[in-house]
Amino acid sequence: MVSNGGTIKFYGKYYNIKLTMGEYVFNSPILFIPMGGDDVVLGVQWLQSLGTIAFNFQELFLTFFFGRKGSRIKGHCRETRKDN
Repeated sequence: MVSNGGTIKFYGKYYNIKLTMGEYVFNSPILFIPMGGDDVVLGVQWLQSLGTIAFNFQELFLTFFFGRKGSRIKGHCRETRKDN
């Protein structure tokens, strides 16, 4: 189930997948969901595993502690089409 109460199809769940983000390496389960080009979408379960996190939605980054070291992940945003 997704946030609006609907459902989506996924093609499999893979366990203990190694994710590398800069110098950080995480192991996490992954759901394979075709979404048209995104590499990875961070799920709530993974974000919960980080403990306290801070988001900045204007500059598209989040900060958290991994071990004893502060970490920062920077996102990117595709251009969106505006219909007039």
